[in-house]
Order: sequence, then structure tokens, then C-alpha cells
Amino acid sequence: MWNNSSFPADIDSAVAISLPDSVVILTTISSVLSVFGAITIFLSYLIVREAQNSTRLLLVHVTVADLFTCVGTFGGSIRYFLRNEDDYIIKEKTLAINCTGTDNVCLVQSFVNTFSAMASFFLTAIIMLHILMTLHKMEDWTNCWKIVAFNIISWGIPLALTMAAAAEGALGEDFSISTGPWCWIKGCLSPTTVIMWMSVTGKFWEVLTYLVSMLFYLGSKYLIWRRTRTQTYSFGENSDYNLRDEDQLYTMIFLVLVPLRIFGTIRFFIAVHKSMSNDNLVVFNHIDHVLLYFQSVGDSGQAFCNAILFCLKDRVVRRGLLERLRRFCGRPTHGESERLLSNNYVS
Repeated sequence: MWNNSSFPADIDSAVAISLPDSVVILTTISSVLSVFGAITIFLSYLIVREAQNSTRLLLVHVTVADLFTCVGTFGGSIRYFLRNEDDYIIKEKTLAINCTGTDNVCLVQSFVNTFSAMASFFLTAIIMLHILMTLHKMEDWTNCWKIVAFNIISWGIPLALTMAAAAEGALGEDFSISTGPWCWIKGCLSPTTVIMWMSVTGKFWEVLTYLVSMLFYLGSKYLIWRRTRTQTYSFGENSDYNLRDEDQLYTMIFLVLVPLRIFGTIRFFIAVHKSMSNDNLVVFNHIDHVLLYFQSVGDSGQAFCNAILFCLKDRVVRRGLLERLRRFCGRPTHGESERLLSNNYVS
């Protein structure tokens, strides 16, 4: 059976219902794949020198945040999977009565996920801003000092908001209200308090990132279109931009973020509607059930999808990683194979 994402009005029925094992398994698989995706992105920056520009450095920073998210989600899934059902129900019924306490593992996981998810939103928008301004200024817009400033903002604001939520006792077991088998905002708080903290520590910034990134995406496409009208234009035609042709893929990061995160956003608004109108319509419960599966994959899957887009689809990065892998396996690289064939032909 599955948790219907209801607010505390029917908390007694909510705590007695477990999430499907398939949801926990999907969340775990997505988290593990994202760990490997994050490692691939880190290696691509260290190994492929042709790709070591400001844009990929910002991607590395996003990936650090996404790595924290998927590790936290993985920890939440393992915690949920290993729980004793009877003890879990008793503990959560106690929490429904006394909302001051929480499980320490749940608290830490909630802190990590809340902090890292917001940082990822900030850094994703900054990548789109970097691409837009670089195209507009026709030079590398992001220097060392801007990267430092971007990181102070992108990590500092989420840290301050997460610490404020923790200090107010808002982080903890959420009874899967617009989440999966991981913890976020305590579901035993009043509905308005839950909505407020969910908005402040995530959903407001998530929706804002959708809108800002979409505007930056359209702006970048407009600049490219305007230049292609009057001349043959290549995305990386000027080395002063510190952009490569393959860096045009970064304009699509918005198209990765939204499809992955939109399911959780919709579940949040369903929960808000049910709370504000006291509706518990069966159709909403069925929709929420279906969206839960997609969210379980999407919320922790960004690092994996970014690795596909920015490593496997990037010809230079893909070739660099494959050549390093061939060396590691003791096989000649593509260039070495051509030289051997050439020498054999001459001899």
C-alpha cells in the first residue's frame, strides 16, 4: 500500500500505511546511478583538458550539490527499508502527538537533502546565466572572482535557510508529503507551517529556477539565432569566449531539470490544494500515487542525467574518457593505433 500524502488531519491513518517496496527500490537505484554519474562528471573535468573551462567547472559545482542529494536520498531509502514496521508505526504515532522530537538519522538526511537541493537550483540558474552573458558579451564572462561569489551565494543562502529550518524544529519525518522514502519537513506540524517551510526550503526556489532558467534558455537561443541570420556562426568559434561547440549542450540543462523535478512540484501543489480545501478526492490520490514513482526516480537522478548529456553526448569528453579507459586497460588509444598502422604500412 502507499502513503496518500495527506496532511496531519489524517495522520493516524497515514502512519500506518507503508510506501510500496518498488518506490524504495526505484529511489535507491536512481541514487546509485547518480553517484556513478557524478563520479563520471568529476573524472571528465580532471581527465579531459579540452573541456576544462568555466562552464564545466560550474557543472562540477552543481554535481557536488547533486551528489549530496543522491547520497542523502540513498541514506533515506536505506533507513526506510531497514525500519521495523511495528516500531516505525509506534514512533510515528508518538511523533504525531509530540511533534518536538525526531529521528537523528532522519534529521541529518533532511538537512543534507534540503541544503544540497537548494544549492543545485542556484548553481543551475548560474550556469544558464553564464552561458547567456558569455554569448552577449562575446567574452568569457565568468572569471575566478565571479565563481567565488557565485559559490558564496549558492551555498550560503541554502545553508542559512536550512539552518533556520533546523533551529525551528521543522526538519524531520514528513510522512511522505510530496516526497518519497526520505525525510524533509515534519508532517506533524500544522498544514500552513508545513507549506511555508516546504516553500522556503525548496519549492519556491525550485519553481523560480524553472522560470529563470527558461528565460535564460530562450535568451541564449535568441542570441544564437540573431547571429546566424547575418553570418555563419559556431557556438565556440571564438576562443576568447572560453566556450566549445559542445558547450551548447549546457543550454539544455534546463530541459533536464524540469522533467526530473516537475513530478515532485506537482505533488506539492496537490498536497497544498488538499490542505487548503480539505479535499481528499480519490482522483488526487491516484494521481499522487503515479507521480510518486516518477518523483522517486527524478529527485535523485539529476547527476546521472547530466552525465549522459554532458559526458556521453559531448564528443570531446566521450573520446577523452574512452582513451583514458583504453590506457587503463592496457590497450592502445585511437591515436596510438593509427601510428602503429602507419609504421607497419611504411615498414
